[in-house]
Amino acid sequence: MKNRVWLVTLIVVLTGVVVAACNFKVPPTMVVLMDELQVSVTEGGTLMSMSVIAGIILAIPAGGIIMKIGPKKLGAFSLVCTLIGSVVGAIAPNFTILMISRAIEGIGFAFISVVAPSIIALCFPPEKRGLPMALWALWISLGMLFIFNVTNAIVPVFGWRGDWWLVAILAAIMLVLFVLFVKVPEPESDTAEQGVPKPSLKEGFQSVSSWLLCLVFICFSTVVSAFTTYFPTYIVQVLGLDVAAANAYSGFMAIGMIVGGLAMGFVLNKVKNRPALLIVCMALTGIFGYFTFEVTSVNTLLAYVFFVGVAYSTPAATIFTVAPDTALSPASIGMALSLCILGQNVASGLVPVIVGAVVESSGYVWSSATPILLGAGIMGVVFAILFLVEMNKKAAAQIRPGKSM
Repeated sequence: MKNRVWLVTLIVVLTGVVVAACNFKVPPTMVVLMDELQVSVTEGGTLMSMSVIAGIILAIPAGGIIMKIGPKKLGAFSLVCTLIGSVVGAIAPNFTILMISRAIEGIGFAFISVVAPSIIALCFPPEKRGLPMALWALWISLGMLFIFNVTNAIVPVFGWRGDWWLVAILAAIMLVLFVLFVKVPEPESDTAEQGVPKPSLKEGFQSVSSWLLCLVFICFSTVVSAFTTYFPTYIVQVLGLDVAAANAYSGFMAIGMIVGGLAMGFVLNKVKNRPALLIVCMALTGIFGYFTFEVTSVNTLLAYVFFVGVAYSTPAATIFTVAPDTALSPASIGMALSLCILGQNVASGLVPVIVGAVVESSGYVWSSATPILLGAGIMGVVFAILFLVEMNKKAAAQIRPGKSM
């Protein structure tokens, strides 16, 4: 059984990596794509925003759909969307069709972000979720690392459409593996057999700790989104490096996230008070976030970017690990994770616009955005403390009945 759950986890994580690669295949092909389809920078940017919009719209429904049809069927559907979207995009004759294909891909991206951690949560008991959830937290980093590097070999030979065909092939392979080998355990308690009504969407919304974790994720994603969106531009404008060097430095963050994520997995399996650990993780996020637009030396740049990746990998791994524990019942784990993903997508969609507007209005004084990141870090710590208090209350409420027996 142990080997089975790890096989399921491996397939689920690889599925996420393929879907993430699908989502992030636009940035490395942007210049070639814009030239062939004759679109502007703004239009090119909207190709990336489609998945975020889908994530915001579908995050909550995804939790409800999981409760109705189960995570495996929804996971297979997300891969079908990834496959269809990539094929349509690969043969798109114009920008309009390509936008439609990105919307289809966005549906797959939105659903897998909730489905995958839901499956992992059902495969492992709470005390063993640290490492598998930390591995899952790397899905976007691994997807970006893969597609950004493979693009350099594919585009010169096959053009930007080569990336779309590659993702379509990988999605088809993962769909077969997903259907054949992913077996999802049933929730621990079968409420239907006990004569209790099945959990509803209302139950998912009633978890205070889930909402607090959503707020923590908003604060975390605020800092991360600002870094990933604007740090390369900051390096060029302030530190005077060229675009290629800036992208190389910024990309080193993914290496740090992989190292930090794997290490955090082992830490989470050892630490019992994970909500308290989240406070430390958010404090680190706030500290590194403060220096996002305060770095002034090229000599310290590589070390800073690497440790940013390490620091930013810790909250996501912790959040995904503790999120299932906030659910009011095993069957509503999907809703608890949906609220987390909602927080992530809201920040990812709004923060780049807000930070960009603040920096532009200040005459490109990048440090003008520092208070936003510092404030997000501080509020993240505050919400993490409130989350710890709420989880302690929940634990105490579960212990009291046992003492009275």
